[in-house]
Amino acid sequence: MTAPAPVRRRPAMVAVGAAGLLALMMVFGLGSGPSHGAETSARAGGPETAVLSLTVTNLASGQGTVYVAIYDRADRFLDPEAKRAAAQVSARQGQVTIRVPGLPPGRYAVAAYHDENDNGRFDQGLLGVPLEGFGFTRDPAVVPTRPSFDDAAIPVTAPETRQTLRMRYAL
Repeated sequence: MTAPAPVRRRPAMVAVGAAGLLALMMVFGLGSGPSHGAETSARAGGPETAVLSLTVTNLASGQGTVYVAIYDRADRFLDPEAKRAAAQVSARQGQVTIRVPGLPPGRYAVAAYHDENDNGRFDQGLLGVPLEGFGFTRDPAVVPTRPSFDDAAIPVTAPETRQTLRMRYAL
């Protein structure tokens, strides 16, 4: 008779992941994005600009607001002061689409969260465990460390680039 395989536990990895995600969300800065009256905000682009059309899927409810932050520099990814553009839209269960006009063609990484209780911030529990949905373009892993710009970066070309971002509600 063979011994049963050992049970694999990941408490240390979850704690590291949660702490890493807490650090990630502290620099996320999405709750301090555009005011609730604004749908999008972007710095002025050059003569040729693109529209980034983001379909955010897997939304657990139609309550609250979905915020996105768009970054164009790897060395400033997730720095709330370095967002190239930000947008928000009222949540709808299932999916929403957010259009961000005025982006110069280039490489961008997008971070998002679902502020279900509409308090203007990303809520976290013990050890920074997310209490609200979050996601990134290209859906990179977030455990044991936060994603990098390269993990989430997508090419944006004129006249329009369409991309899907999956909302997650747990690590």
